[in-house]
Amino acid sequence: MKSGWRLGAVGFVFSVMFGILTLKLWQVQVVESSEYLEDAQASQVKVVHTPAPRGQIVDSAGRELAGTTATLSAVVDGALVPEEAEDGLVSLLAAFTGMQADDVADIVGDARTRGDRRVVVSNLEAQDAIYLAEHREDFAGVSVVPIPQRTYPYRYLASGVLGYIGQPSPADIEAGARPTDILGKAGLEKTYDYALQGEQGSIYFQVDAFRTVLDVVGKEFPQPGNTLILELDIELQQVLEKALVDGLDIARHEYNENGCEPGDADEGTEDKGCPVRAVGVVLGVNDGSVHAMSSVPNFDPSERAEFANLPDGALTNFAVQGQYAPASTFKALTYVMAMEEGIAPEGVNSVEDEILCSGQLAKPLGEGSQQVFNNWTRKDDGMQDIHAALMRSCNTYFWEVAYDLWNVNKGTERENLLQNWAREVGFDAKTNIDLPFEKSGLIPDRDLFVRWADEDDPRLDPSRLAFESPWFGGDLFQAAVGQGSVLATPVQLATSYAALVNGGTVWQPRVVREIRNEDGLLVESNEPTVLNVVEELDASTVRALRNDLQSVVNNPRGTAYSAFTDFGSAIGQVGGKTGTAEIIKRSVDAETGDVIQDSVTTALFVGVAPIADPEYVVVIIVERGGSGGGIAAPTAKPVLQYLLGQPVTDVSVGLEAD
Repeated sequence: MKSGWRLGAVGFVFSVMFGILTLKLWQVQVVESSEYLEDAQASQVKVVHTPAPRGQIVDSAGRELAGTTATLSAVVDGALVPEEAEDGLVSLLAAFTGMQADDVADIVGDARTRGDRRVVVSNLEAQDAIYLAEHREDFAGVSVVPIPQRTYPYRYLASGVLGYIGQPSPADIEAGARPTDILGKAGLEKTYDYALQGEQGSIYFQVDAFRTVLDVVGKEFPQPGNTLILELDIELQQVLEKALVDGLDIARHEYNENGCEPGDADEGTEDKGCPVRAVGVVLGVNDGSVHAMSSVPNFDPSERAEFANLPDGALTNFAVQGQYAPASTFKALTYVMAMEEGIAPEGVNSVEDEILCSGQLAKPLGEGSQQVFNNWTRKDDGMQDIHAALMRSCNTYFWEVAYDLWNVNKGTERENLLQNWAREVGFDAKTNIDLPFEKSGLIPDRDLFVRWADEDDPRLDPSRLAFESPWFGGDLFQAAVGQGSVLATPVQLATSYAALVNGGTVWQPRVVREIRNEDGLLVESNEPTVLNVVEELDASTVRALRNDLQSVVNNPRGTAYSAFTDFGSAIGQVGGKTGTAEIIKRSVDAETGDVIQDSVTTALFVGVAPIADPEYVVVIIVERGGSGGGIAAPTAKPVLQYLLGQPVTDVSVGLEAD
């Protein structure tokens, strides 16, 4: 009796459990079947992303400087390669491509590990693409797809501005980039990467549990990136770059016995000052537009595999990253400060009064300072007022202005008048040009030198620490003529000159005018931006500066006169200022221990045209290139000829002049 009851209880429990199981099966098979079917189908669809064509970069006339072309490539998608098929796929691909099996295995293994795509072969021949397409079932996970390839039709031309692209760095990936992304690494490609990147497409593959592709069930086409429309004129760019190459070549042969090539160890020519680089900028005076910009030697952005073999600095855009002593081109700023502040040389009442431009100047500047200064002429150069002094680039005159500024205002707020004027027109700060890695230049003053002393900055000679202040009167002397610790980038020099000749408006330089989408609709407009307005700059001072810059080029005694003798009928519309930065290089003779001191010069010229109503500023710098009048001004000549509609003539050496 008791046993029967127990058997009945067990049977009841099993009946209940079976009923619950039956109910659950019914729910799964009938009620929720469609939901599970959708999940199962979804789990059998693999999404493969396809890259988007990068946006175009065109010049001001719409000529393509950087574009994209589709090339057929063999791509392996690791998520579509079954594990058991990997070895066979490697063997097939090695035989098909002629690559080493180990190299193919690395590509396929990396793709499987990451679960993404890897290019096996780029630029497939048509017959190879057809073969792979027809034998897709033999090459598991391999497909033939059009991969956008960046093209640069003008190759080296404007490469420093355009920049180049490349694979993401570890920092990029950490910031969210995918390993398969292509990113801008320099130039406009980097600054405007956000606009040039398009939207990737997708291909939806139906696969089975073994990753075998069964069908293509859907596609979303990629959307190309936006187009950058530049202020750059590629024809002007061609003139500029040819002039820089020619000027550099002339400098190498004119200022070095038997000529030289950088890095010629046998002759030691590099240490003797073999010219290594030339830089140029053409800037719009009234809106900051960059019409041309280059530093040579440069590079072909489509030949990334050759980057390791380029000359030192070829990948660097020295127009925004190079920091140079502006030398006598800076005298235009000292000129304006003296005119506006009424600071005249000692012994005269006005800047309109003449003094002797002596070959040598000695001033009692106190302990620590240099006491004797030599003019570039090394001999007396006649009586000169401030106008003749700018035309002749008389160091003595501007040193006298600096001496009066120091002697009267030392230790007061007015001691920094020159530095304040420099900063007002754009020196000592980045211009915020729309290019990466810009440097800021340097305008030294007492506060800076004291800070350097406190921080043991290597830029400050330790011997200065023995004095009450590390800032000397001689430092102001050097700054007044653009030497000493004064530094400026070429684009900063162009920006500052534009402000001086346009009446005091400091414009932010810009390369890109606007951004448009593939349908031509405006996406973003890069409007001209004012950085500062120098309200204290009087119109009469601006007119005087323009007239005197014109004399530098047009007066037979001007330091740039010889460089422009074959300019053409528009020569009267040209003004400018020469400069020669002298850098003292010291080395020790290995045998004797004697200190060897060599002087290396950098040639500079800033041109302005048309001088009566300026539209363009042209900056030319030739490193280790002799003098401003001898090399830099002649290099600027073809550029200014082009701008003024004159026949363009070859660069030819001018007379030695500061």
